[in-house]
Amino acid sequence: MTITITEKEYEAISFALGQLQTEIEAASDEGFLDMAGKATSAIYNVQKKYREAMAKAKYFQSIRAEVSKHNRNRGLRPRDIDKLTRQVIKKIKEEKK
Repeated sequence: MTITITEKEYEAISFALGQLQTEIEAASDEGFLDMAGKATSAIYNVQKKYREAMAKAKYFQSIRAEVSKHNRNRGLRPRDIDKLTRQVIKKIKEEKK
């Protein structure tokens, strides 16, 4: 399942996490602390996935810009440029191994 969030939604999640952490610091109920600990862990995972997806998208766009620049005269369609970009990324990953 793929879920897309915007930067504003990410900021809202970060704000909510900050509020939850404040509540955790002030709480004394063990049940709440356990539940809040699990919730913060899940929120951290969402934030981590968001940052990884953003880094991956930025990397893809930077490689795509180079592929577009080098193939400007060939009149390729955007989907063909995307396909070439994925091939270049795959080749770069293979060379790093």
